[in-house]
Amino acid sequence: MDMEILSWNCRGICNDATTRALKDLISQNRPQIVFLCETKISRKEDFDRLHRALGFVHAEAVLSEGQSGGLGLFWNDDIQLRMGTTSAHHMDAVVVGDPGSPSWRLTGFYGHSRTVERDRSWRLLRDLSDLDSLPWVVIEDFNEILNNGEKFDGPIRAERQMRGFREALGYGDLLDLGFHGTKSTWWNSETKLRLDRAVCTPAWIDIFGYAKVIHLPPSDSDHIPILLRASTVPIAKQTRSHRFKFEAFWLQHPDCDPLVKET
Repeated sequence: MDMEILSWNCRGICNDATTRALKDLISQNRPQIVFLCETKISRKEDFDRLHRALGFVHAEAVLSEGQSGGLGLFWNDDIQLRMGTTSAHHMDAVVVGDPGSPSWRLTGFYGHSRTVERDRSWRLLRDLSDLDSLPWVVIEDFNEILNNGEKFDGPIRAERQMRGFREALGYGDLLDLGFHGTKSTWWNSETKLRLDRAVCTPAWIDIFGYAKVIHLPPSDSDHIPILLRASTVPIAKQTRSHRFKFEAFWLQHPDCDPLVKET
């Protein structure tokens, strides 16, 4: 089944302007699943009010602690979704396939914002990878970049800060799905970064052979919304090709830096 998944770090949803912006995004893109992070919703009644406003049949929340964090997942009856583990930094679920189609995992992820806590994000990603072997896609705000090519303006980011992210993706055999649209997904007065993305296992891309990530226009937050279009194609008709995969240990090779500089 083809589907669209809308994901957004909304930076607080309990105000009329952001709620209207989200409803417009849903109306324009018609996603079957919506994942929100940094909802800043700490009360169940406020989340229930948002649930009713968005019009989805089903919803699950991880409430925020005060005005920090908060996650939400929304879906309708045309999706068979079974919730799994949740925390302040993730929501894990299994999307049950139609008869004859495989089931797969969807994880909405929200990385720790403080650099000193970033290792906890990568430990969580490893733990989630160990849960089962279903085809798997992870989407949203990882709060880190893979390399300095994803940073625009401002000082160069330390290599050691990005290495943990790359190694966590390598551990889970997770591939970056790339994107269409603007290069950055978050900005402040000093820099722009690509913090929001979707990554998946090779088994997931074997199901959704024409998957595409679209960076949508800015919408009432300093993070742009992203849309994952998961398109299926019979596996027998897929054109298989070699996919480049960066290995973090290459950085340890003495010829790595000279080769990069020469190229």
